[in-house]
Amino acid sequence: MQDELEAELEDLEHAELEERLLQPSTTQLPPVSVPAYSRPTQVPAQRTAPQKSAEDDELAELQAEMAL
Repeated sequence: MQDELEAELEDLEHAELEERLLQPSTTQLPPVSVPAYSRPTQVPAQRTAPQKSAEDDELAELQAEMAL
């Protein structure tokens, strides 16, 4: 008899908890303040001339040879 009552109590507690979890929250969270120094800053893109690699040099040489 005691085991049955404990099992029934556990079922009721589980059902109550499940019902509370499924209800929408009515509490509002306070706004979050983010310090200015931790905000990401937008860095302007810097354009740099692409550096020639050895492959680019080799390609240019082959193109020059083919043009002859």
